[in-house]
Amino acid sequence: MLGDKLPKGGNFLTRQLGRAIFRVFGWRVEGEFPNRGKAIVALVPHSSNIDFFLTIAFIWATGMKASFLIKHTVFWYPLGNIIRALGGIPVDRSQQNGLIRDVTRQFQEKSKLILGITPSGTRKPVKEWKDGIARIAAAAQVPIVPAVMNYRTRTVSFAPLIEGMTEVRQIMERIRAEAANGIPRFSYQ
Repeated sequence: MLGDKLPKGGNFLTRQLGRAIFRVFGWRVEGEFPNRGKAIVALVPHSSNIDFFLTIAFIWATGMKASFLIKHTVFWYPLGNIIRALGGIPVDRSQQNGLIRDVTRQFQEKSKLILGITPSGTRKPVKEWKDGIARIAAAAQVPIVPAVMNYRTRTVSFAPLIEGMTEVRQIMERIRAEAANGIPRFSYQ
């Protein structure tokens, strides 16, 4: 059940389709999504394209309206139109482009906004995660909802909100700590 403060989207068909995808693949959700009109969802750990499909299935199943940041290279025709319709926002990671400022402004201007970000920034192994998620949360003063994926148990768990923090390093440490409770599809160790 979706809280009354969350942005609503989809319809009966998309809710049924999202639920069917979770059932068919044997996934389930543990915990409830916080009833907040504005939040950033940190999808952790991120190692597979399947993470994207599970995220869309969750959004559809709950009837939530959400956006997500995704690399700009997937916005080719006609896939780009589909990804935009699903809530995708293109990100060019090869250059500084004011993304943090722009997303912070969107949080300030909109009455409701749920935004999904993968802090690792990629499915490949990286030593340092991108800290844009923490900088956006601190600047926009919105909480982060860690959505922790566990491929062994096929669960997505919502960890406690990360809120009221302004120190980027501390926020990133909390996100990493929650990610350690998950099990990625691919382990790169």
